[in-house]
Amino acid sequence: MSWASPAELRAGWRWFRSLNENPIYLREKGGWGNPNPFYETLRRYSPFVVMAAIVLGLCAGTNPALLGTAENEELYIFMCVVCLPGALLSMLTIYGSFMAPALTAPTVSMEVARGTWDILRLTPHSTASILLAKLFGGLARLPIWKLMLALSGWQAIMLFCVLNFVSGVTAVSGFFIGLGAMIRPWVEVLFAAFIGMYISTWVRSATYALAGSYVIVVVMKIFSNSAIWLGIWKLLGADDGAALPGSIVTPAVVYGTAVLFLWWGIVRQAGKLSN
Repeated sequence: MSWASPAELRAGWRWFRSLNENPIYLREKGGWGNPNPFYETLRRYSPFVVMAAIVLGLCAGTNPALLGTAENEELYIFMCVVCLPGALLSMLTIYGSFMAPALTAPTVSMEVARGTWDILRLTPHSTASILLAKLFGGLARLPIWKLMLALSGWQAIMLFCVLNFVSGVTAVSGFFIGLGAMIRPWVEVLFAAFIGMYISTWVRSATYALAGSYVIVVVMKIFSNSAIWLGIWKLLGADDGAALPGSIVTPAVVYGTAVLFLWWGIVRQAGKLSN
């Protein structure tokens, strides 16, 4: 995987800024044309999705590693300030991770099934540009980004303050814990969207692409549990000062690395689809 040159980065930034003028992006965003039937179906059942996200979010919103650092009642009070936004952020992340594949997994498969993929390739846009416009257009339909930004930023700040000024964790550990807590929800939802798009470039059935995406998202969610990584770090001999930030930062790194490789894989598949 080669690194992009400065000229390629500038060209990519110009392309990103011009997305609002891209008809493919606008169609995936719902500005015109037929809506995504898979996403529209899930939207009808969104109250049930939200309820499931609430239940799972309340179970996953509290990291036992953080509660294990509590040595006095004051820390529990501060942790309540962190845990409530954390639970809300977990709910939002679960909701986004469930809805994102429905927006991206059918994109290419559905075009091939309808016989419109070759028509798209006749447009002035490159295959890579078409795929990325579809990806960002689908993500733009998720109404979670502003709230996720507020909650993830709040959680990062509060974790840093609580762990540094109350529990005595070093400033460096507190910084990485806060950074990992802020980044993880974003890369988790992006992973769900990217894996859907990537599978869609391989599988010609939109249903199979969506089902495969959900299987991988669930497996990744289990594998990236902070409690599991806390145990792994302790088995490796790390003390509490290293195991705690490791249990939070490692899942974010795993998701972030997966997103980067999926991005590269999507662009690589674009070259194959062009042939």
